[in-house]
Formats: sequence, structure tokens, C-alpha cells
Amino acid sequence: MSRYGYFLRLAFSVIIDIFDFTLGRVPLFGTVTDGVGTAVMFAMWGPIGLVNILEMIDVTEVFDGFIPTSTMVALYVGWKNGMFGKSSTNVTPRDSAALGE
Repeated sequence: MSRYGYFLRLAFSVIIDIFDFTLGRVPLFGTVTDGVGTAVMFAMWGPIGLVNILEMIDVTEVFDGFIPTSTMVALYVGWKNGMFGKSSTNVTPRDSAALGE
């Protein structure tokens, strides 16, 4: 997975959580949103995306919107694949000839 593709998927995961936080308050619509969000997360992240199904436990749709499950899954996958940190910012070595000039 490229860095560009990862950050697009991360942005989409954040959008899923925003929809869950705002539109997920409607009782039946919130449960449907959690189910569709789980299917999308599985398609984007693989089996780890099924963690999002835990949001369907809260049938009252009160608490699950405050836990950004999709974003946490995306950040975990990024951390596991090394998308963050020192190794991800140091992509090209410095030119030794340019340092002396």
C-alpha cells in the first residue's frame, strides 16, 4: 500500500466516523450505518476492519458515536505498516555535494 493510498483510506475512515457521530443518532439509521461502515472497513482494511462491528453492540446509538473505531483501525494499520515516524519522513538521502556549497 502506498502512502498516498493509505492516507486516502485514513481520510475515508475519518469520514465514516463523522457520519457515525452525526447521523448515527437516528436509531434505525445508526444501526444500518454501523453495518455498512463495517462492510466498507472490511473492504478497505481486510479482516481487521471487522472490529467496526463492535459498534452494533450499542443498540441505543448513544455511546458508539463517541468512539472513533474506524479511525482507530486505520491508525493501527498505519502504525503497523510503518506509515508514521522517522523512517517515513526520511525518504531520500541528503546530497553530500550540496552540503559544502
